[in-house]
Amino acid sequence: MGILVKHIRIRNFRSIESLDLELGSTNLLIGQNNTGKSNFLCAVNVALGLMTDFSEADIYVTDGERLAKTKGATIDIYIYPTDDEGNRTAKFTDFWASVFTEKWIGTSLEGSFVGIRAEIKLDKDRENYAVSRKCITQWGDEFERTVTKSQKDSFTDDMRQFISAFYMDANRDIVQDLRNKKSFFGRVTSGSNLSEDKITKIESRLSAVNEMIIQNIPALQETKSRISAIGKTIGSESSSVEIEPLTRKLSDLNRGMDIVMKDGGANFSISQNGHGTRSWISFLTLSAFVENQSNKIKDEDEEAEQYAMLTMEEPEAHLHPQAQRQLFAQMQDFTGQKIISTHSPSIIAQSILADAVYFYKENGRTIAKRYKALDGTEPVDDNMDEYILREVINTRADILFSSAVILCEGITEELALPIFFHKHFGCAPFAHGVSIVNIGGAGKYLPYLTLLKNFNIPWAIFSDGESDAITAVSSAVTTVFNVDYTVCSNVVILDDGQEYETYLINEGYGEAMIEAICEYEEDEDYLSNYMARMQGQHRKPKIAEKLGLERTDIVRNYDGEAGRNIALKEMCLGGKTIYALPVAKKIVLHTDVNKRIPTKIKSLFDELKNMLGLSIVAQTEE
Repeated sequence: MGILVKHIRIRNFRSIESLDLELGSTNLLIGQNNTGKSNFLCAVNVALGLMTDFSEADIYVTDGERLAKTKGATIDIYIYPTDDEGNRTAKFTDFWASVFTEKWIGTSLEGSFVGIRAEIKLDKDRENYAVSRKCITQWGDEFERTVTKSQKDSFTDDMRQFISAFYMDANRDIVQDLRNKKSFFGRVTSGSNLSEDKITKIESRLSAVNEMIIQNIPALQETKSRISAIGKTIGSESSSVEIEPLTRKLSDLNRGMDIVMKDGGANFSISQNGHGTRSWISFLTLSAFVENQSNKIKDEDEEAEQYAMLTMEEPEAHLHPQAQRQLFAQMQDFTGQKIISTHSPSIIAQSILADAVYFYKENGRTIAKRYKALDGTEPVDDNMDEYILREVINTRADILFSSAVILCEGITEELALPIFFHKHFGCAPFAHGVSIVNIGGAGKYLPYLTLLKNFNIPWAIFSDGESDAITAVSSAVTTVFNVDYTVCSNVVILDDGQEYETYLINEGYGEAMIEAICEYEEDEDYLSNYMARMQGQHRKPKIAEKLGLERTDIVRNYDGEAGRNIALKEMCLGGKTIYALPVAKKIVLHTDVNKRIPTKIKSLFDELKNMLGLSIVAQTEE
């Protein structure tokens, strides 16, 4: 690559009031919609000279602020030299030194660098916003300490030639590119290294083929004759209107081209394919264009290098997961630096955590945090990054697009909590961006909490009260946040060693649970039949312990009310997953409106309400 944009600082651009970020060779922008990812991509392109059209809408203003004519936006980028492995070197190569010239190259303790400050301000004479660029001579640790030259410096001709920025939004479509001479496809197909003599000969033959087509198709010949008369009417005596079945000029070659997909014995124009395929091919034409440009530069000068920056929105658009993975693999082969926004868990799972940049908003302002790779100084294992990829990203990467995450121990809670959530808030959890995640066992909180802390994603825990579960929660919270879980209001643990089903029974939901299970099993005497069938049989010591009995109490005895509750607990433990939904649905219809949400779950939701500012639906008699 030779050079790398390593730092970017943005002030007052669109939704970004203030943002400082370090970049790598690949940067994956993740987060919910409307958090500022697209605005960040645009800011990069402003600094590199790709964007030139601005308005007052590009200047950040706070709620109620009146935009002053003196207020503008500023974008700084810091470029440094690299070796073939992407590591920083002290000096630019002779080639890049000649591209930037002494006019742009600065020095710091780490070595040479090029700093560019792009300022978007109101041009009072033209009454519109325009961008100017200054050379940064000293890159300060803080924005205000940065020193720039007083005069405005234009990019050198070589900077414009050898530094390229390419932006592809989510609406890319090869069908549109085919007819657009300015698209990457149009620029590739319109370019030619042929000599003028060869171009003249080819274009002469194209004209002859056009005439042959018209002469041999009577309908075209008649149409040509009729429309040719309009030429003299709307133009001069020498004017004419022609029909061109094929383009007559190589520079317009893209106009007559099509891309055909061959599938078995059938051929289909690309316009007959879906948006996913068309979007994919559009990216591949960009890759071809960049490769073609690089080859041209090398042909002219073997020592020459080219820097390319690709900024791309949602490469996964309209593609199924396997195709998304294939496209991302091809993007990884793109020669240049990449900043890619995505909402695809498949793409995130294929990347590395060090490439991830998480975007979110605070009070309407865009905030971005790069994943901080663990370096061994943290209280968690050195292998935690790998653990997070394996246990979280590969299975639940969707939590990275959540406004908040509720972690629970098992699938029963994962199934039941959304039912209670809907009753409490009047909508499904996803309507507020809330993810309810079964972590698959009490011992797996650590990778989830580590990731959520790194990206500052709000979280809560809903845990059983068994000693092993409490120990797991306590250990994970202390390790990641260095606090005791008992001071965390977002950690809700069931009392007195209870697990979920026991808690519901002790809260007085036993009859509702029995009713729900009997309805599910389509047997109104299901519990009685179960007790009759299992009375006197042995249970495993581990099951006895889960029921709150002594491990030696292995002979089933269902006498009295206590025995009936034990039988109910046993049924739930044996088939707890299938009963989770019917039980929750029965409870939210409880005749007592105050009992439609169990107390501990209500505490969990109250914490979530405070986190996200949610509204609670008032419970009424039905």
